[in-house]
Amino acid sequence: MDIMQLHYFIVAAEQEHMTKASEILSLSQSALSRSITSLEGELGVPLFDRKNRKILLNRYGKAFLEDAKKIVNQVEISRENLTELVHPDIGNIAISFVHSLGLSYIPTLLIDFQKSNPGHTLTLREDNAEVIVKDLLTNEVDFGFATQFKSFSDLVYHPIFKEKIVLITSWDHHLVNKKNIKMEDLTNEDFIHYNSDTELRKLIDTHFSDKNINLNIAYDGLEISSIIGLVAAKMGVALAPESVVRNVRHIARIPVSDFNARRTIYLIHKKEGFISKAAIYFRDFILSYHEKDSGKII
Repeated sequence: MDIMQLHYFIVAAEQEHMTKASEILSLSQSALSRSITSLEGELGVPLFDRKNRKILLNRYGKAFLEDAKKIVNQVEISRENLTELVHPDIGNIAISFVHSLGLSYIPTLLIDFQKSNPGHTLTLREDNAEVIVKDLLTNEVDFGFATQFKSFSDLVYHPIFKEKIVLITSWDHHLVNKKNIKMEDLTNEDFIHYNSDTELRKLIDTHFSDKNINLNIAYDGLEISSIIGLVAAKMGVALAPESVVRNVRHIARIPVSDFNARRTIYLIHKKEGFISKAAIYFRDFILSYHEKDSGKII
């Protein structure tokens, strides 16, 4: 029995589905199944009742789950305690954030944090919200910054700010001088869109689908920096978070009167388990940083 086996078991037990668990762990279903079967063989009892890919903890599994979590947490506590004994004023915080926050918000935030906490180091990852959730559940990162359509019971979501989604065009686009732009006005435009697995794409598509409006998607599967570049190059129009494009030159920001989408950015971390002193400082800094703007649309 090793720690990774226990990690795999905990995620499988919480998801109650082999396919979902293997996706979160970035592990093949066969490898996950072998790991759990090996663990059950070592323990001498089955931990799950199985029905196709659906798995349910039996009474032995439920009893062992609590012990497995305690073991994994204790290993993390012991490792971090040793680190802090050697370097009590130095700690590393691993964070992951969605691409759109990397243009302005994250750099500004981290500069302010490191001014007041110069002894702490940061490990940064940039990915979509689904990967951020996986990294949080598997303890790859301490905190995630993302918007979420779906929440997980093992994670804590602190809403830190809300922001409008606005239309962006080139400066000389014909829509710039139009006084009242509505969602229907975008149907004849070449629309530049995000990757289909991003939360921002899902948010935008939901609003248009609710009104039975179809966009003419000329280019999609892109990240925010490429979208801004294509819009500035007069390749089409797009919708973007206002804070991301507020200080971007060569594009126009235009409100769409009947498009009221707002995205909420959350600071996300695990509900249970060890949290280092450095991570506690970081969490408290972020919450204090946004306390005056709590619930405010920016």
